[in-house]
Amino acid sequence: MRIPFKTETDAFRVAAVLGLVVGASILVGWLSSRAYGVVFFAAGIAAGVTFELAGRETDRRSALREAANAPHPHGASGGKRHILVVAGVTLAGEELRTALAAGGGAGVELDVLAPILASRTHRWASDVDREREEARERLDASLAWAAEQGFAAKGEIGDPDPLVAIEDELRDFGADEVIIVRDPGERRSWLANRMLGHLARELDVPVREIAT
Repeated sequence: MRIPFKTETDAFRVAAVLGLVVGASILVGWLSSRAYGVVFFAAGIAAGVTFELAGRETDRRSALREAANAPHPHGASGGKRHILVVAGVTLAGEELRTALAAGGGAGVELDVLAPILASRTHRWASDVDREREEARERLDASLAWAAEQGFAAKGEIGDPDPLVAIEDELRDFGADEVIIVRDPGERRSWLANRMLGHLARELDVPVREIAT
């Protein structure tokens, strides 16, 4: 899993801003009241987090496009069509089999990505052992299903940050199509709300979702 900050400069910048917010909050509280100091601190933290996340999303979108267009050391074999399948659930079902077969049948190579589906709290605490094991089981079952359907497939467990996981796969393997697989009984989660929009905007290949 990647650390929250890309460089020591990023970490220093965040620490410096946090120090300024704390200092300013103390000053405001001393000059007026403790309540105003608390409000100022909360507002400063909220503004800082919003600014930081907005910058990261811009960087991530650029990174996705760069990863997709870069040379791929482990791309599909000559003449094969490479489909990246993001397995939010275990691969199964006639709709998915039909979609993959329509993508090239025996001429398709599947890259199955099983992301670690951890809560934001667990991700930041690096406490994802249980979720990692669940992803491993999901990946093994998905590869077994693909083999039963006659598809050549390989796969791996992805980073707990779904966009980081997809970026890594695109950089290493590339893709002629991206399919997001989710549980039809679940409400749209990050698999749809966060990834689909980013991928559709940034990638020059088909991106779609299948509920199975």
